[in-house]
Amino acid sequence: MEPINEMRWARIVLVTLAGVVSHTFGRSTMPLLLPAIAEDLELNATTAGATGSVNMAAYLCGVIAVTYLANRVAPAVLLKCGLWIVSAGLLCLGTAPTTSQVMVGTALAGLGGAGIWLTMPVIATSDVPVAKRGTVMGSLTATMAVGSIIIPFATSALRDLVDDVGAWREVWLLELVASGAILVVLYVALRKDISPPLPRGAGIKAITRLQAWKTAVFFYMAFAFVAASWFQFFGLSLESDHNMSRGFTTNLWALMGIGGVVGAVVFGRLSDRLGRPRTMCLVTAIGAATCLLVLAGQMWTAALAATLYGMAGMAVPPLTAAFVRDQVAEQDFTAVFGAMTIFYGPASVLGPISGGVLADITGSYLLTYLVLAITFVFASVAAWHLGQSEKQDVIH
Repeated sequence: MEPINEMRWARIVLVTLAGVVSHTFGRSTMPLLLPAIAEDLELNATTAGATGSVNMAAYLCGVIAVTYLANRVAPAVLLKCGLWIVSAGLLCLGTAPTTSQVMVGTALAGLGGAGIWLTMPVIATSDVPVAKRGTVMGSLTATMAVGSIIIPFATSALRDLVDDVGAWREVWLLELVASGAILVVLYVALRKDISPPLPRGAGIKAITRLQAWKTAVFFYMAFAFVAASWFQFFGLSLESDHNMSRGFTTNLWALMGIGGVVGAVVFGRLSDRLGRPRTMCLVTAIGAATCLLVLAGQMWTAALAATLYGMAGMAVPPLTAAFVRDQVAEQDFTAVFGAMTIFYGPASVLGPISGGVLADITGSYLLTYLVLAITFVFASVAAWHLGQSEKQDVIH
């Protein structure tokens, strides 16, 4: 095993660029642009929420496909295929004249994102000591968060350039160009990757290999419900319920990205010391607080919510992946994490659409964010119980 100071960090960082395409471009940009899209295409809250549900439903389909193909196709090949599919989705979004094409584009982005996210941890943590995997997994999210810092500023600059505060298609096309560059870089970085297809997994039953797997699944489903919705309605809530300007809300996404960089690294390292479950409990408790900060309706509370959610919310996926990776062999990771992500899918589909329906019924996003806060609390309690199960296993 290579010492940590001799690990190929440059290659790891290059691989994490794929996460920028799948999560920053393919998922996080939609909520950023959604107020402008909703205004341009005259979307109600339910339809706006449906864009997130469609993305996550397609992601679930991708998870099922990747889990099936994991023992037949090399991880690097699946990752590259995911990049191509997300790029096709960005092209579709960047040229969309109708709501239907927006839905198709976000579906392609979700579908391709599964191929990236389920294989990226395997490639990035290959030959990495267990004690350093939290740090490496944190770097995955940190890289994506850097992208989240750049995109809001690029969006504002582009809107100033075209003199249109409601411009959104041009942003997708700009991301398409960046995706093409990242695709070329990754082809070079992985040109010598000859990793074989992973051994045949056990399908959805693979999840039973985890300790306290039912609690782990509940935690991930609760987080999925919240994560898919919190992002989706953040800008809409601040603009519609609290009359904040689009320029201000757009720049808040940069604060979220900064928080993501800090949180991914800090909580990744913290999890190497405290353990994954304890850290997962902490970040979801912080997440619950951010929902209340959004509802406070002040500019400073909105900025604080964005920063803290970036730190906490963006840390959960890599922490969960590290939690799974600690317990299973490298060749079993994709099957087990894929099975866990299959449970993630339905909750992430339900979250945005239900949040949109609640907003349309009540006329505001108050009840939506209260439900998200309660769900975050449930996730935190579940993570605490995971930690207790871990202690019992050590005792026995």
